[in-house]
Amino acid sequence: MLTRWRLLGASVTGTSHTKSGQPCQDAHAYREVAGCALMVVADGAGSAERSAEGAQCASQAALTALTRALAGGWPAARDADVWRDLFAAAYASAKAELETLAAAAGLPARAFATTLLCAALSDQGLAVAQLGDGVAAAFAANSNPNNGGDWFLAAQPQRGEYANETYFLSQADALQHMEIAIYSEPVRALALMTDGLLRLVLNSQRQPHEPFFRPLLTFGVEVDDAAQGNGQLAGFLASERVCARTDDDKTVVLALRLPEGWAA
Repeated sequence: MLTRWRLLGASVTGTSHTKSGQPCQDAHAYREVAGCALMVVADGAGSAERSAEGAQCASQAALTALTRALAGGWPAARDADVWRDLFAAAYASAKAELETLAAAAGLPARAFATTLLCAALSDQGLAVAQLGDGVAAAFAANSNPNNGGDWFLAAQPQRGEYANETYFLSQADALQHMEIAIYSEPVRALALMTDGLLRLVLNSQRQPHEPFFRPLLTFGVEVDDAAQGNGQLAGFLASERVCARTDDDKTVVLALRLPEGWAA
């Protein structure tokens, strides 16, 4: 039976931005192509005046580039250099689009500063590229969804030269800071998140906090409609329970590998 991917995603404005009248500076994008699930999240820098636009631009440009690169399916070669070249091209494309946007606005690229976290997964494995302080958590393929105890960190937040700083796509040397992780074994589920959720998704050992991911996985398995699922996910991220722990913008993109079709 052919694998089908259940893809869900939501970005919501943090309470601090709502109070100050700022837009949500997070963005996300996802798509299934040739048996591969493609996922992207971006988090605009809070200090950058047009970062919301930067995050939208980068996420869409990266997804477009990854879609073209994987239109023929998962690469036959298992060499890590293949994925490094593929992600480097996608990030370079996103960076070029960001710089074009900045030039059209007559502003420096740093005005559109954003992080960028990308992932591709299929029956043949998982590949993740990180630039910034997002998080990717994966659930092992041979795990039981009912116990939720086999999540692992597929990409961890990057820290820049100084405390509370990270890397942004607008930096001249951005591609030099891109980190790539390749996993030859397939995973059952993957969640990408921006740093607004760090307090909730990582435990004191900086590993996935299972009490957060267990109900998320159950929700992803049980939801039977994409639009409804996205709305429920957004409602959860905007809930008082979550906002009591973080006032930042929040994004989750979730992919689940299921054998059955579902309502798109």
